[in-house]
Amino acid sequence: MINQKTYEITSCDDVELNIKRESKLEFKLWFDDIKEVRALVFINQGLGTDCNDPYLDFIARDLIKNLDIAIVGVNYHCIGNRPQTGSSFYLDDIDKLILNESCKAINLPLPLRVQEIDTYEKMSEVFHFINQSLSKRKIEGKLNPSYFLNLHVSLQPSKNEYQNFGIMQAQDLINALLFIKTNPPFKISGGGDLPVIMTGTSHGGYLSHLAAKIAPWLIDGVIDNSSGAKFPWRVVGFGKEIDFMQYAEFSTFDFFHHINTHCSTKTFWTSNKESKNFFSPARRKIRNILEKDHLVIQGEYPHTKYISYFSVKDEYLSLEEKRILYKEFKDLNFDTQLYEIDQKDIDHKFIKNLTHGMGIPTKLLIKKELPPLLEKIFLENKKDFKDKSISYPSEDLIYTFSENDNKISLRIMKK
Repeated sequence: MINQKTYEITSCDDVELNIKRESKLEFKLWFDDIKEVRALVFINQGLGTDCNDPYLDFIARDLIKNLDIAIVGVNYHCIGNRPQTGSSFYLDDIDKLILNESCKAINLPLPLRVQEIDTYEKMSEVFHFINQSLSKRKIEGKLNPSYFLNLHVSLQPSKNEYQNFGIMQAQDLINALLFIKTNPPFKISGGGDLPVIMTGTSHGGYLSHLAAKIAPWLIDGVIDNSSGAKFPWRVVGFGKEIDFMQYAEFSTFDFFHHINTHCSTKTFWTSNKESKNFFSPARRKIRNILEKDHLVIQGEYPHTKYISYFSVKDEYLSLEEKRILYKEFKDLNFDTQLYEIDQKDIDHKFIKNLTHGMGIPTKLLIKKELPPLLEKIFLENKKDFKDKSISYPSEDLIYTFSENDNKISLRIMKK
């Protein structure tokens, strides 16, 4: 019988920003209580979904029927940073400044002073007023029919979290993994150590690679669809400090026809070099997968096996950076396969198009790639790796990730 268990555990604090975490880490585990489990497979959700998604439940149950595996879904830190995963809209000081100056520029008085907009209801009232005013001016011929106003709003993630980006999220994956390994509710095939495979699309694939970077002795394989070798820093949330129209996380006309609403997640990172929260080159470097000196260090540990699919026409992320990353892996004798998908590969079942993600169903990707990957891993007869700590020099900082007491911890030191 297939079981689904939900756990809440204490995971990690924010060492970089020196913030004590308020929220517990939630994750789900699917397994068949009759079968012996041969591998632990993480399905890491990307932006806009979480492990409470009914489709993930369907995928997990279907895969477990056909494969002797257990499936894990993790609601990692700040996964709830989209409306569909529980975030809410608000205006911070920069948003209010943008609102005030933008309306002044078109001589549009607001029904409230921007300082008074301190609830979602007041924000909604003001935006509806602006939208109706712009519509009226267009009807009266005072504005070009194609005109729209650019404004910015912030997203407050669920659980009162914020965007740290990458590091805490990867630690959450590892901490969920270590908890399951210590407290398995299922029988393990052969009684030995469970192979661990990380899978994911886009941001989920990026986190799969990052988890293997910070704990290579724990991750045996990565099956990835369309993740970036380097992360676009605008997704960290502070891009509006530089140019809110160019560097917001996303923008939409879905809310208001006459307003292009640019959105970014709440973050404490900043582009201000004088701030203790400056997102410095060291912070960027540790989050990149494609960092040659870091790859050399990772290469001294057990080698994760990598499989990735990437569209030649991906509209968001760089294929060239992914090519370089996988060439670096190969040069360091990692077992890797990068599939560059073009028009001839479209079969409308597995590969549906050439846009980001290519419409590849997660279930079919895992069914195709997991069995041969596991056979390779089983043939290697992997031995326990004693040095469960890895250090990455990153500009003026040294990041050290260590496994202690069934948790992954982070220590940061100045060079």
